[in-house]
Amino acid sequence: MSAQADFDLVVVGAGPAGGMTAFTAAQLGLKTALLEEHPEVGTPAHCSGKLQVHAFREFNLPAYLILNTLQAGAFYAPDGTVARVRRASPDSHVVDRAAFDRWLADQAQQQGAELRTGIRVRGAERLNGVMRVTGEWGGRTFSATAPIIVDAEGARPMLPQSLGMHLDRRVVLGLQYQMREVDLDSEDCPEIYLGSPVAPGFFGWLMPIGGRRARVGVCVDPHKASSSPMHYLTRLMREHPVASRRLRSAVVERKLAGPIPVLTSRARTVTDGMIVVGDAAGQVKATSGGGIYFSLIAARLAAQAATAYVGGDGTALLRYERLWRRRFGRELRATAMARLAINEMTDAEINAFIGAIASDEALRGMIERLGDTAFQSRLLPPLAARALHPAHLRQLAPPMFKLLRYGLRALWADGIPAEENGASNVNG
Repeated sequence: MSAQADFDLVVVGAGPAGGMTAFTAAQLGLKTALLEEHPEVGTPAHCSGKLQVHAFREFNLPAYLILNTLQAGAFYAPDGTVARVRRASPDSHVVDRAAFDRWLADQAQQQGAELRTGIRVRGAERLNGVMRVTGEWGGRTFSATAPIIVDAEGARPMLPQSLGMHLDRRVVLGLQYQMREVDLDSEDCPEIYLGSPVAPGFFGWLMPIGGRRARVGVCVDPHKASSSPMHYLTRLMREHPVASRRLRSAVVERKLAGPIPVLTSRARTVTDGMIVVGDAAGQVKATSGGGIYFSLIAARLAAQAATAYVGGDGTALLRYERLWRRRFGRELRATAMARLAINEMTDAEINAFIGAIASDEALRGMIERLGDTAFQSRLLPPLAARALHPAHLRQLAPPMFKLLRYGLRALWADGIPAEENGASNVNG
């Protein structure tokens, strides 16, 4: 016989994935608990806050959360070549992440969810037919039970390991400063800085957030970087020929840091009594590290699955797995292939790639017409075809060959380079 549970659903983590799960589940009638580690929802923030316009349309998000709207992009190669692209309509908004997370938690509470902050969850277990989450709250032992848990802890979750799930992943380490008095080129155009001296295994960025303010940061792959993110960000700000000019009079307002799981295995994101969502599930684009939109999609599906599961539908959890992979699993696979290929490119090959975009109006127009930062896989086939054009064959054949070679290897190795499978130091 099952024990009487405290809740129908316990959601761990009040970021975008957790907040949307709790909101949707409470709206569907579940008695829901939303647990947050920090004293206040939304702090500390860990990302640039870039969120595609698709999310605002699909989830009816309020416009007051928007700090800035983005319609263009500038990509700087290691040799200083810049490729600029501009879409016909906005692609993304930059949101105030603290306000965004708090808005979701408030929506959940308005639907009847119970928010508890300052709870440090330590583990989960199956006990007498229910799931029990345990941890610490104000110096005291905390526990809560429910038929099902949704884990939205973030990039380094603890609960899956406590239940015997092993989610292999490879993270990049990010550091970002929010700054004012930035000498922006264009308020709707983020800048991306590429190359091994800037950010080994990833990139640096300048993300305008309105006025003369911007978020400036780097992510580095610890498997490729010889120094800390602080070292690379300091060098970007002081020595990069473009970024240093933009930031010569800038003042730091606050600092943000955190890991991002850019490469993950395709192991299941469900187990008996638990669903994993968002960064905890590795639902992040490996090319950019962005995952808010996909987290919201997965969270809604997780809440629907939890509701069906509580109602006695034993197939609900696997249905969640199938549905989220149908919605955006292709994007995770495609961006993983692209990330592994980019990581194997030399700076000279990156120079050639950016140079081709900068010099070829037809190629640039194709990117502007088909490019979508949420659904990047749509661009890969036409980009590969354009690379075979005689004008670019010599320049682009080597990087496109690496995309094929390392992409297929990634698929064969379950998403993570084979030499790192079973040897990751970021599990749990």
